Amino acid sequence: MHTVQYTIRNIPKSVDQVIRKRAQESGTSFNQTVVDLLTLQTLGTTTPQEESNFNWLFNSNTLDESFDSALHDLNQVDTTLWQA
Repeated sequence: MHTVQYTIRNIPKSVDQVIRKRAQESGTSFNQTVVDLLTLQTLGTTTPQEESNFNWLFNSNTLDESFDSALHDLNQVDTTLWQA
């Protein structure tokens, strides 16, 4: 997996303390704890998929069934509004 390095500044002291406490409690490095937290918050899991297109984020199991129905209703054209 291709990785990227970040430099993050101006982290609030309270956030730093929570991250350090989590790292100590889990027995992982500070860096790994930050990576895990970022991954969890952005992808919903601490084990990212190896796909590059992110289609796995939007499979049919993740959307409410009413979502397609709502989109269908929104895509209907009200012909009375389009009469000249």
